Amino acid sequence: ITDGLIEAFTTAKRQGKIRFAGVSTHSNQKTLIPALAKNPHIDVILTAYNFTMDAEMGRVIEQARRAGKAIVAMKVMAGRFTGMRLLQRLQEKLQPEGRMLAALKWVLRNPHVDTTIPSITDLEQLEENLRAMSEPFTEADGKLLASQLERIRPLYCRMCGACDGRCPQGLPVSDILRYLAYAEGYGQFQLARESFLELPEPLRAVRCRNCPTCTIACPNGVRVAERLARAQEMLA
Repeated sequence: ITDGLIEAFTTAKRQGKIRFAGVSTHSNQKTLIPALAKNPHIDVILTAYNFTMDAEMGRVIEQARRAGKAIVAMKVMAGRFTGMRLLQRLQEKLQPEGRMLAALKWVLRNPHVDTTIPSITDLEQLEENLRAMSEPFTEADGKLLASQLERIRPLYCRMCGACDGRCPQGLPVSDILRYLAYAEGYGQFQLARESFLELPEPLRAVRCRNCPTCTIACPNGVRVAERLARAQEMLA
């Protein structure tokens, strides 16, 4: 959140080009959101928020909302992982079980979240999203998400920041895992590959399978070395 960014926001508002200024966050959210909450030039915070995250995320979101900041939640589904790689089979399996509906209901039950931005790729997803706005979060939904959390634990990066700066090769671990999630979790391969190819060439050339051991142990159970190698095989 640089002086240049704030100056650009202020100028754009003064010229009538924007009504509100916002910031999108992908990492370090528990530190960044409280700082944004105190900044009078920021009106909207777009942040990852889903059932995989701890209670502290809910607290910093509440703090920002009480400070008058609008909260937009993204990554609300925590991907659509089941360990299968065929997205068509994945959708057929998950939609009847209601896990994605439960995930969206979990986010919307927080009164400090103003809106969410789940993707809508077909009418079934549209109908599911509409249901999430009108149906309560139930005990059955909680059980579904507990099961889903165990299933995706080895796959899904929660962007907690614990691995930042830990890779001796200099890899931005959480970013690369997010790119892989675009491809495997949301079916957006083009976005995943374009994001990966924006990395500096020396980082694109790194192959985790060449390292005898991985120095990163994810506190949430993600199989980091395996997932990074998967990203390199798929996206490089």
